[in-house]
Amino acid sequence: MTPAYLITGATGGIGFEIAAQAIAAGAVVAVHGSRPETVAAAIEKLHAQTPGAVLIAVPGDFREPGVIESVVETVTAQTGRLDAVIHCAITGAPGTSGFFAKTTPQNFGLTAQYILGVFEQLCFAALPHLARQGGTIIAFASDAGRFAAPRQSIISGVFGGIMAFVRNLAMETARDGVRVHCVSPSYVRDTPVFERHAASGRGETAGQRAGLGLPTPQDIAPLVLFLCGPGAGKITGQIISINGGLNC
Repeated sequence: MTPAYLITGATGGIGFEIAAQAIAAGAVVAVHGSRPETVAAAIEKLHAQTPGAVLIAVPGDFREPGVIESVVETVTAQTGRLDAVIHCAITGAPGTSGFFAKTTPQNFGLTAQYILGVFEQLCFAALPHLARQGGTIIAFASDAGRFAAPRQSIISGVFGGIMAFVRNLAMETARDGVRVHCVSPSYVRDTPVFERHAASGRGETAGQRAGLGLPTPQDIAPLVLFLCGPGAGKITGQIISINGGLNC
């Protein structure tokens, strides 16, 4: 059977590359993004790269009630199955990065809701479908959840929460044949986020510290697809950093 993957945030640098490589491997891919126009643009580009690819457009803002459930239902209604959920869509709240004393306390809860809460809701909606044939959930987080550094107190707590949730959920769902992992990059070249870091000089500094060089989306996608495939059938609950040796 042809596997069906739901890739959230597939309009971004990492999600798009995972979608492209999943399509090349023969999967049906549901392309999610928060806005219909960005999803349509991503699908057009993916079709140009791989003519004949089977793609499903599932736009929607996960911060809005009912959207997560609707996206999962759309995918399963069209494919009859769900083999992997790869969650690359991460949206925080303003005022929660930088030095803690200068952050906005009113938005602390929103950041937890938009990042950790959304992922938990997505897992809840997808698990009944994944359990039918055994499937995989991949969360994306940040090495901020593993390694301490200034200016990331709020997001480190949220990403650390995702990592703890992944490990615990993996223990629960193994009996249903569902595997759960977290991929945790640090700085990723060739992405819009990295361009913002490069403008501040932080990206260049990180690149000098990473002995293997900072990864690109092309370095990350093969690992994700391996974790979703049969070769990783006995692996679950792993937090895997991809950072070129920046942190170990």
